Order: sequence, then structure tokens, then C-alpha cells
Amino acid sequence: MSENIYKKVYDLNSWSFKVLSIVPGVITIFLLSSPIWASLFGFPQLVLYYITFLAVFWVFKSVMSSVGNFIAFSRMQKTLATDWNDKIEKLSFEQDLASDYLPKSYKDFFHVVMIPFYKEDYETLSATVKALADSEYDNKNKVFVVLAVEESGGPEAEENAKKLQAEFGKSFKSLRYYIHPKDIPGEVKGIAGANLRFAARAFVSEISKEGYEIENFLVTKYDSDLKVHPKFLSALTFKYLATQDRYHCFFSPAIMLYSNNYWSVPVLMRVISSSITLATMSEWITAKNTKQSFSCYSFNLHLLDRIDYWDPRIGVDDTSFYWNAYLHLDGRFRGEEFYVPTYMDAVHAGDLVKTHVAQYKQLHRWGWGVIVFPMTLQGLLRNNRIPPLERLGSIMNLFQVYNIWVTIAFLLTFGIPLIALMNRDFGLLGIAHVLPRVISYLLTFSLVGLFPSRFILEELYGSPPKEKGFFFFLWHFFEQILLTITMLTFNFLPYIQAQLEMMMGKMKKEHMVTPKARSAA
Repeated sequence: MSENIYKKVYDLNSWSFKVLSIVPGVITIFLLSSPIWASLFGFPQLVLYYITFLAVFWVFKSVMSSVGNFIAFSRMQKTLATDWNDKIEKLSFEQDLASDYLPKSYKDFFHVVMIPFYKEDYETLSATVKALADSEYDNKNKVFVVLAVEESGGPEAEENAKKLQAEFGKSFKSLRYYIHPKDIPGEVKGIAGANLRFAARAFVSEISKEGYEIENFLVTKYDSDLKVHPKFLSALTFKYLATQDRYHCFFSPAIMLYSNNYWSVPVLMRVISSSITLATMSEWITAKNTKQSFSCYSFNLHLLDRIDYWDPRIGVDDTSFYWNAYLHLDGRFRGEEFYVPTYMDAVHAGDLVKTHVAQYKQLHRWGWGVIVFPMTLQGLLRNNRIPPLERLGSIMNLFQVYNIWVTIAFLLTFGIPLIALMNRDFGLLGIAHVLPRVISYLLTFSLVGLFPSRFILEELYGSPPKEKGFFFFLWHFFEQILLTITMLTFNFLPYIQAQLEMMMGKMKKEHMVTPKARSAA
């Protein structure tokens, strides 16, 4: 394992990293307990104003989300109506395109799609590779597929890789697999990052010996359950080639659907999945500058080699990839989106209880993404080449993601009741009657604001299967009302747990692989 390159930007074993690991949890506890300590110290009005700010912020984000969703949906329709292969053929490498890390001609440009897997069944993996093989793109001359196989998946995992190679090998320029050894000291178990790192390094070694230049490859990181639209590769190719300073970008689909098993999972899983879909769409429109890599994203292979791949010591791979690249490139790293949908699985473990437990564990794993908070803080403190305002913006982004959004639902729901409980004379104040009413109106408005986005979900996911029945059909229009419940449970408790664990120094060394069965519930 190469730790030296990571120590240039962050050091997981340093005393400063351990101190900084306490910061996000302390801030979260400070905010959650603010109604109590503010009352004890005699200035509850301060927290009341902060809660009012949160209510306005919530409404603002709700409105912007609806606007962003409609813009993104419109762009998706235009994207799917475009012949991207034709646009690629009309590009002039000599005149139209910036030359940074660009092949001499399109003939020398290639894709490598990396698909990590563990114990997924062959039908799931086959559907993933088949969707890629069905792309409206020159797969046989342009696309390398790398299957990153976990040895801990057992002999069945390698057997599935061999079957995929036999079935789809001729559909691509190359389809090869690498087996990631289990129990490598220092690696976190149960994450894709260590597996992807092993496979990517082996692939780079092989193609370099075969005479290829790695800067001519565009890498796409997949999930094993991901299926892509036929225009995915062609639209991605054009976006990459036509983007200025492409080397310092990651490229991501803006439309991420959990439609593979959407109507089979319990209602809260649908609410969580559809919320991720809507949030991803709108953020690429309204908050593009703060977007981090997530689930499926693409980047230059030379860049991946330069930053030493994914860090196998960290229990998250997507967001840590973004911040690792950001810090290595002195803040010169950004996201670029394209509007072709991808199709994934929502969490489904078979029965109702197991599915909810599995969803909690998945979000607890996502909650450990908070490790990028101290990682990035340490990197920002070390790297003076990142402009001060840029560093401040990055810190505010981390604060918004890991503190404001983790605590907002709790404070909006329980903040004022806690202040009233702690202050006997609270009811005598005029603000005690006006402010809760104002906040109630704001939150009701934001709830009504969810319904325009319901139209987008209906277009993206379609109507439920007829066998679900008439009452299910009526109910599904109002499912988003349950967003409040998910915000106070699944989007709150597992994230708090992860932050408290990190505060106490309990670094996760193993994570559960999330079950995503496609059988009907």
C-alpha cells in the first residue's frame, strides 16, 4: 500500500487528524442540544432565530429543488433525442477541442468501465453488462470492461466473472477480470474502493505493457447493479471531449433512478430512493459547484494513477475519491454532468424487517462519509496553494452536508417544543405565538412544494404495476409526504451514529454489503 502520496494531503494516523475527527460530531451535538444550553444560559431567542433561518432555508431549497428538477428533466428529454455519435464524428481534434490530455485523434481514445462485485447473483451482473453491451456506441473498438472481483465472494464470484467473460467478451474490445485478495492488512472490508484500487492498478500495468497511453482512457466507476441507457457512453464521450480542462473534472449522470426493483420495495425505501433521484437532479442545476462524486462517475485514468487510486483505508470510496483528487490538484477539480439516466436497485433484503435494517446499515455506511470532513480539513490546512476563499467555501460545503442537513429535521420538529419545555415564561412572549405559526406555514408551503416534483417522479418511474391495485395507485401520489419520517429516522440516526463513532475513535474496519434483491415483495 502506498501511503506516502496520501500523507501529502492527509494522514489518518496523525494526532491532528484524530483531533479533527472530533469536529463534525461536536458541531452536530452543539446544534442538536442548542435549545437546551441556550435556555440554560438565558438566550433562547438566539436558537429561535436560527430555527427560523432553517425553516426559510428549507423552503428555499424546496423551491429550488422543484425548479432544478424541471430543468434537469427538460435537459434529459433533449439529451435522449440527440444523436451523440453523429456529434462525435463532427468534432475536429485539430481545431475544436482544448488539447489538455487529449489523444492525437479519436482513434486513440478509449473507455474503461470498472464493475466491482462481491456475491451478486449472475442474473444481476449479466443485466448490468448486457445494458452496457447494448450501448449505441462502438464497444468493440473503444470499450474495455474490467470486472473487479472480491475473493471473499467465494468461488462463485470468480465463476460469475468467467461466465460474463464467455458471454460478453466479444461485445467489447476487452473484458478482463482481477481478483482482489481478501484480508489485506490495513484495508477496510466491505467497500468497493479497495477492490477497485487493486483491479485498476493491475489494469494500468497490463495496458501500459500493451503499448497504450493511460491518459487516453476515460474511466467509469460502476456499481454492480447499475444499468445504463443506450446513449450513456456516446453522450459521456461527447461531454468529455467537448469540456474545457477535462483532466480536472469528474463526469456524472444527473439522472440516477432506482427503477430496477422500485415497485417491489417497501414504501420508505421508495421515498428514500426517489428523494435521492430528485436531489441529484436538482443539485446539478442549482448547486453544481458543490457536487461530489457519487455512485457512478467518470474521470481520466492518468488522474486516477496520479492520486494513487482509491484509498483502501477509508470506509467510503465515492466522496473520498472526490476530496482526494480535490486536495491533490490544489482545489482544481470539479464535476460536470450529462443528462442520460442510469438504473439501479433500491435496498431490498427479502422481508419487511430485514429490508429496513439493511437500509439503516447502508445509510450508516454512507454516514461514515463524514470521514472526509477531517480528511479535507487537514488537507486544506496543509495546502496553501488552494486560495483562501476556495478553502472557506469547501469548509462551508462540508458544514452544510454533515451538520446542517443532519440536524435540520430534528431542530425544525423539536427545537421550539424543547425551548418551551426549558422556559416556563416562554408562553408569555409574543414570539412564542408568532414564530411557531410562521414556521408551520413555511413548512406546510414546502410540503405542498413537493407535489410538482411528483410529476417528475411519475415521468421517470412510471405508474405502479396494475397488480398492485387501485388503492396502491392512489396512495403512491402522496408517498413523498413520508419524507418527514425518513428525515427524522433514516436520514438522521445512522448519520449521528457514524459521527459519534468517529468522535470516539472507532474507525470502521468492515462494512456490510447492501442486499438489493429484485424479487417481488
